[in-house]
Amino acid sequence: MKHFLLLCLALFMLASQAKAFSFSAAKGAGEDAVCDRGNLATHKVASEFPFEGEWLYNVAVNGHYVGLYNDRNFWGGLVHFGSFEFTNGHEVSIDISYYQNIDHFEVLPIESLSLLEVKRTGKRSLRIRTDRADQNITLVVNGELQKHVLHLFCNSIDTRAPEMEAAQKGYTKDEARKLHYFGPGYHNLETLLGTGDDQLKLEDGWQVYVAAGSVVYGRIGMWETGGGTSIRGRGMVYNDRRKPRVILEANYSKGGLVEGVLFHCHRERCWQVALSHCTHMEFKHVKVLSTRYASTDGLDIINCQQCAFLNTFVRASDDAIAVKGLGNKKPEECAPCRNLTFCGMQLWNDCNNAMGIGAENHASLYENIRFMNSSILYSYDDPDYHEVLDERAAMGICCINGTWFRNISYENIDVYHCERLITAGFQPSFWFGALPGDQSTPGGMEGIIYRNIRSFHSSGSAIANKIRLYGWDGRGGTPEKAISRVTFDNVVIAGQKVTHVNDPAFSESDFTRVSGITFQ
Repeated sequence: MKHFLLLCLALFMLASQAKAFSFSAAKGAGEDAVCDRGNLATHKVASEFPFEGEWLYNVAVNGHYVGLYNDRNFWGGLVHFGSFEFTNGHEVSIDISYYQNIDHFEVLPIESLSLLEVKRTGKRSLRIRTDRADQNITLVVNGELQKHVLHLFCNSIDTRAPEMEAAQKGYTKDEARKLHYFGPGYHNLETLLGTGDDQLKLEDGWQVYVAAGSVVYGRIGMWETGGGTSIRGRGMVYNDRRKPRVILEANYSKGGLVEGVLFHCHRERCWQVALSHCTHMEFKHVKVLSTRYASTDGLDIINCQQCAFLNTFVRASDDAIAVKGLGNKKPEECAPCRNLTFCGMQLWNDCNNAMGIGAENHASLYENIRFMNSSILYSYDDPDYHEVLDERAAMGICCINGTWFRNISYENIDVYHCERLITAGFQPSFWFGALPGDQSTPGGMEGIIYRNIRSFHSSGSAIANKIRLYGWDGRGGTPEKAISRVTFDNVVIAGQKVTHVNDPAFSESDFTRVSGITFQ
């Protein structure tokens, strides 16, 4: 009997070892595979991409390796990211291995992901099973949020992709269909356009399709385009320090669609995606990612109205989302920021705000802006000036040019790691006076709602999970500005509900010009 038990134990240990997913740096390059009867596809990396270092992760889906890209962050971490496609409802097993031992790990945003199983399979490996596509999964190993994080974009197979020849891997401009098609592989817009420019400027009604497995170096611009103009696909558009400018910009456009594509600002510091004076734009399942410090805003929404951003992932080393007003006129003479919806977002910012409104406020009004059903994975104030800058938070409103804010809401927001949680108020300037403000025009904030907010952890810093509300005192003869009608409905910090203004979370607030606070 004793020998039988020992044999069973040995077999069990052998089986456990067999389940472990071993690490090999070379496997980080991935492979091109279409398998499971067409229900799964993986892609190898484009060798032309300027990698930052050896792979520290391997990822395989149902045994097929996913190609991983990487970039450095402020702290020297090598952030990895990659994507694959599968049919929604088709079960996949995602095996992940790390180059070192995994003492503990976090899968984010665990509260909103649809996963069948998450389990450790070895000292350096784990497995995630799911049958739901169009999810973005972030892995943090050993609590090192500022180090080697992994982002996986688990896309659905695009059943609406343009029909092209099966072997089509190059670039095609189809005049009849008004289509720019980028097949799997690497494309350099500077070379393809032949103009010395790296920006593809879309004509009205044209479409760009960036196929899964494609990597496009360059930029895309939408200028005064209308409905029917779109950028879709499952591939990546990136730039780097050769020409560090906005990767995707839309100006005075209406009714455009951006869906599925990954935009990556690599190695350099610049805004990534910017919309200016646009209306009725829609983003769906888009990914925006830069790890470099700083001024790498993810989404800049400038004087726009009636736009929706749905199920979009943003990582930036500045504001993940920044709703701005820009221009040289007085705020009341500028277009408003109005009727903007952000739903199903996953946000990560290594600097500034995750959900930011301001600081530039040349807009006549900020009104009906909703952040809902979203996750803030990580929000850090500033690597160089930690705990110093008081206008920064996971959810922040900062006004340096006097104007009005009405009906701003944050609903059903899960915050996994942050420094300051909430701030709203008025400042004389931004970034140590580098961006001077002007409070000579009237303004105020009214009707701000924080509903079903959960902050799960505390960093232990002096500003961890703080809520800072403050008005403007009218210094220099400028108009005073107040905040009124602020609702905290089921705001829970580390398991404790915030129920009154004497809560320690409000220790930074100045209620002199803040009124009408209610708790529910």
